[in-house]
Amino acid sequence: MSIKQVQENIDASGSAKAIVVLNRDHVSASATSTKTEVKVDAQGRLTRTAPVVKDDAIAALEQHFVAGQMVHLPFLGIVHGVVDQQGLDNLVDHDATHKMIHAPELSAIQPVASGTADAPPAGPTWGLTRLKAHELWQKGYTGKQIVVAHLDSGVDSQHPALSNAIEQYAVFDANGQPVTTTGPYKDGDDHGTHTAGTIAGRLVDGGPVIGMAPDAELIDATIVGHGDSVTRVLAGLNWALEKGARVLNLSVGFPGFRESFEEILKIVRKQHLLPVVAIGNDGPERTRSPGNYSTVLSVGATDSDDKVAKFSSSYKPGDRAVGPMVCAPGVKVLSAKPGGGYRESDGSSMAAPHVAGLAALLFGAKPDATIDEVEQAIVRSCSNPAGEDTVRIGAGIPDGIRALNHLL
Repeated sequence: MSIKQVQENIDASGSAKAIVVLNRDHVSASATSTKTEVKVDAQGRLTRTAPVVKDDAIAALEQHFVAGQMVHLPFLGIVHGVVDQQGLDNLVDHDATHKMIHAPELSAIQPVASGTADAPPAGPTWGLTRLKAHELWQKGYTGKQIVVAHLDSGVDSQHPALSNAIEQYAVFDANGQPVTTTGPYKDGDDHGTHTAGTIAGRLVDGGPVIGMAPDAELIDATIVGHGDSVTRVLAGLNWALEKGARVLNLSVGFPGFRESFEEILKIVRKQHLLPVVAIGNDGPERTRSPGNYSTVLSVGATDSDDKVAKFSSSYKPGDRAVGPMVCAPGVKVLSAKPGGGYRESDGSSMAAPHVAGLAALLFGAKPDATIDEVEQAIVRSCSNPAGEDTVRIGAGIPDGIRALNHLL
């Protein structure tokens, strides 16, 4: 079991955050229903049904967490909370424990530069044009019926380009519990509004065209800002699975390679949710987890000359880390800002939403596609016109039409 870091944290401070991956054969109420059931209809709408668990089995686990600080996340098949030494010792050998892992803290990957665009030009942004989004729209593929999970710092749902884009939203507290709110978080950090706009910004008369998949349905969970917590990230991932997302856009991480969180991304992927993750803005030979896992579609940033941005992270040969798998427009990316108007920003966080939006378009074109098929179509469509080092650019920059042809 991956408990070394849990033990080290307990030794240092007396307690630690831990994740218990459940032994579903032990906790499930039915021996014939131990896995999440996944169905996709003809239009590409996906539903998941988590297996019913025995309440007494979950309650028995809760007593081993500090002061009952435990949350059960059924779609992920985990419980998570704070443990002390006695709790750790009891949980390691518990019949309900399949695996115990450390829960590292994650934070948003912030843009490296940004600036307000006072008079943005009309028409598609250079990033949308580069990935040929408009050519996919002309074929009728706009992301309709495809749910994209946007886990970030929240969205200004009153922005003209996003007012009809948010299908559902959620805010989670530091204990992973939903917070009652009247609308998506829309003050302070502009990170989430910008990235959401690139994924699914709607067409605004006379305004710039910023969204890759302008008919996709965004579900937005506020997981960073106002007290970052891995618990909030886990709750957001569980919620995204519950709400039927097919694509996940994630721009959070922690420096270096941390294997402990990879188990969570494996669970996400097994439930047919494609994780598109920013690789980080720390430059060459430095990456962030989970963007450096082989289980995600990791994305680095390029400029309008197809050059890899200096800030864009990439793995160091010989390390366990990988990525980026592909690169996408991430310099001077125009998108929405809170309060109305538009902003240009630089970062791998700006690149990943381009690829998440492209994935939504492809799922719309082939509703029964698997996440592996869509991911491979994107990777196989890539080219490297600037002759960049493959360590820095990965497979290259995707081409939406070539990706469609590979998929179909």
